[in-house]
Amino acid sequence: MELFVMGLLYCSILFGMVRAYTLTDEQNLRTSLLTGYDSELRPGTDRAFRLDINTSFYLFSINEFDLNTGKLTLTGFFDTKWFDERLSWNSASHNQTNKTTIPQNRLWLPNFVNINPFEEIKGLGNDLVRVRVSSSGICEWYALQALEVICDADVSNFPFDTQYCTLKFFIWGYEPTEVKVNFMSANVILTLYQENGVWDIVSSTTYTQVNFYGFEEIIVGFHLKRRTAYYVTSLILPITSFSLLMGFVFVLPPESGERLGFSTTVLLSIVLYLTLIEGMLPEASEPNVSIIGHILVSYVVSGAIIVVFVILSFKIQSCSRRKPVPRFIVSFFKCCFEEKGKVQYL
Repeated sequence: MELFVMGLLYCSILFGMVRAYTLTDEQNLRTSLLTGYDSELRPGTDRAFRLDINTSFYLFSINEFDLNTGKLTLTGFFDTKWFDERLSWNSASHNQTNKTTIPQNRLWLPNFVNINPFEEIKGLGNDLVRVRVSSSGICEWYALQALEVICDADVSNFPFDTQYCTLKFFIWGYEPTEVKVNFMSANVILTLYQENGVWDIVSSTTYTQVNFYGFEEIIVGFHLKRRTAYYVTSLILPITSFSLLMGFVFVLPPESGERLGFSTTVLLSIVLYLTLIEGMLPEASEPNVSIIGHILVSYVVSGAIIVVFVILSFKIQSCSRRKPVPRFIVSFFKCCFEEKGKVQYL
């Protein structure tokens, strides 16, 4: 029984060795495939039929999202497949060679061009990327790229804001009747994604649409939500504490002389936080300025009013007791405490 098993194993190894193709086989195959191949012509013997391209987008990481410039940088790749009958062969004629890889610059590629770049317009892939070709003529292209795109930020709810950013592509030079892109997944594939420290991906979408000019747009969209724990502990809680402290300035005894210094110090602290937040937020935001910006401005204005009241209280305290109270102060308190024609004196 053991001899039978060993003999069977030996035959299988020997059969596998006989069927294995060599470097020379693959070289001959590549020469045969690329002889007379024109990479500027799209696949398809019958030009009346369009070429279908199947693709999926895999995201590796979100590298940076600068709200001031609207620059979103991420790394990912398109897993793209199509059929090119010029690259099919009979594997039996090439010592069972059933696949090979060819540099992308020697084959026809679906020319994905980014149309919302942050700086210069670029196509996908580079000379280091290779296309895997099978004997059936199926080409598989992993177009790895670090993409920099424009994403207009809406910081109305900062730091509890969510952003929607898109990658937009054309297959340049072809109409939808000639080349059609089909997404194999309705969402971005995140199996290789590394979490970002600032942003969470709430949802994603991938789809194509025909624009006003009749060209097909390939769109990859992300709904991003900011991680708020850092901003709550380092921003919201401190400024809320400062605003509460400002209200206790009148608890200090007037003779101590610390009211003015205390209120001024708290006011300067609020102004400092306002300066820090202004550095985080973009100068232009649609549709509105951040709510927290309005809150900080109100804190500054109220702090300034309290400082003025502290100065006035010192002024009134230093006045002679025989000097009558100014009429505008009397009128103010009468308006505040008047009820049904009667003045309520506290």
